[in-house]
Amino acid sequence: MSELERTGWRCEKISQRHRDWGYNCPAVDLDFIVTEYNHGKPVALVEYKEKHAASPDLTHPTYKALKDLADNYSPNAIPFLIAIYCPDDWWFKVIPVNQAAIEYYKHVSGQFITEQRFVKSLYLLRKTVLEASDIEAISKLKNVVP
Repeated sequence: MSELERTGWRCEKISQRHRDWGYNCPAVDLDFIVTEYNHGKPVALVEYKEKHAASPDLTHPTYKALKDLADNYSPNAIPFLIAIYCPDDWWFKVIPVNQAAIEYYKHVSGQFITEQRFVKSLYLLRKTVLEASDIEAISKLKNVVP
């Protein structure tokens, strides 16, 4: 039997109903997974986890499935990462999951980085040159690390 809904804020009815479908129909509720995209094309998968969340087990079938999606995106693999965040000061810590993320985030992997630096990395996944409006938006974000 799968675990019970812990928080109650997600769509609990479908979560519970899915459990009724049986053991051989596995799924998992993730903390907050998003597809970062540009012009309708995925550029990254990001699992956001609040700083107090349990450490992710990257060997779990859930992460293996998401890694497979990111690795086999055509024509090129896209980064799949876990972004640990602090909602008080808005700093981040990137945990790359696949090779594309390891390569893209090698300069900050495992380090605390500012919200500005993290968001800039998301912009640069989409384009090689930031526009003045991009720079202005980023400059309004937090610029602290613990």
